[in-house]
Amino acid sequence: MNDELFLILHGWGGNKPAHWQEHLYKTLTDAGKTVHYPKMPEPTAPNKEAWLAKLAATFAEIGDTNLTVVCHSLGAITWLHYVAQSSGKLAERVLLVAPPYVIREIPPTDAPPDANEFFPPTLDAEAVKRAATETHFIASDSDDYATFEQTKAYSDRVNCPIHLLPGAGHISPYWGYGQWEWVEKWCLREAELPPVPRPADAT
Repeated sequence: MNDELFLILHGWGGNKPAHWQEHLYKTLTDAGKTVHYPKMPEPTAPNKEAWLAKLAATFAEIGDTNLTVVCHSLGAITWLHYVAQSSGKLAERVLLVAPPYVIREIPPTDAPPDANEFFPPTLDAEAVKRAATETHFIASDSDDYATFEQTKAYSDRVNCPIHLLPGAGHISPYWGYGQWEWVEKWCLREAELPPVPRPADAT
C-alpha cells in the first residue's frame, strides 16, 4: 500500500542508535515510506502532558491516513492515554511493545523524575477499539519493568491480543534487540503476527 504512513513512539530516555526502532525508521524510509518519529520533550525526564501535546501536534501533521503505529515502553503508555482523549479513528494497525507496569508510589529506581505520572495508564477498551482497526501487545516473560501477567492485565482490560516474546527482556538493545527483522517485515506487510524473536546469535 503506497499510501501507508508510519508513526514510531519511543520510550523514556529516547533511543540510542542501536535500538530496533532506529533500525525500523531507516528500513522504512529506505523503502520510500513516510515515517513520523517525533522526539518527545525531555525524554530523560518525561512529562505526561508535554508528551501528549507533542503527540497531538504530530497527529496534526499526519492527518487522516492509512497509519501504522509502533510504540515501545513509555511510548505505549503514552498511546493508551492519548487514545482515551481522542474521539475518532487514528490508525489501522498498532503495536504496543513492552509497556512498563509501574506502581506510582514505588517506581523503579532507574525511572526518571515524574515518570510515575504516566501510571496507571488509561485503559479504555472502547477508545482503543475506536482508535485503530487492530491493536496488539507484545511482551516478554523476563522484562524488568513488567511481568508478562502484568502486561496481560493491560491487554485484557482493553480487549486486545497479547503475544509472548520469550526471554526478550525489555525488548531493547541490552537484550539483543538492536535490529529486529520481524518488526520491519511486519510493518512492510511481509510478515504476520505472532512476532518472531531476533536470532539468538544476533549482536
